[in-house]
Amino acid sequence: MASLDAPPPALDAACLAALATALAVASATDLERRVVPNGCVAAAALSGALRAAACGELAHALAGALAVLAVMLGAALLSLRARGEPGVGGGDVKLLAAVATWVGPAAGLAVVAAACALGVLWWLAARGVSLALGRGAPRGEGIALAPAIALAALTVVLLPLWAGR
Repeated sequence: MASLDAPPPALDAACLAALATALAVASATDLERRVVPNGCVAAAALSGALRAAACGELAHALAGALAVLAVMLGAALLSLRARGEPGVGGGDVKLLAAVATWVGPAAGLAVVAAACALGVLWWLAARGVSLALGRGAPRGEGIALAPAIALAALTVVLLPLWAGR
């Protein structure tokens, strides 16, 4: 089926609102409890798939989710083998794959890269503040990645809209 370029405005707005809400709730929950709720993942994935289907691009959306899922699971397995831990939570992996239904494989992988870079910057900043306050370096706590995923995802999703595409 040929691409329709854009879904109906009301559907587009509803899907975007669902994505933004899911990412906000996932971020808050991850910061508070280090958990990304499955309901947030489902809302992000379903809104992306619905929007993609309205544009005639459902296969592209599913390819994005699968590409991101494959890359993230591969990275987790490599980390598990090298360090004895996956290095990223399952909720983060699922949320990244859900976001990729919005943007497809190439942009989905860009979201992964941007979210990881933002997460590392957040970790470095937290570590620097902790050291500056004389608390020593934080250990074993990890970071809540959902806020970085949200920022990267919304940037990648909204930039084409702002650019008039």
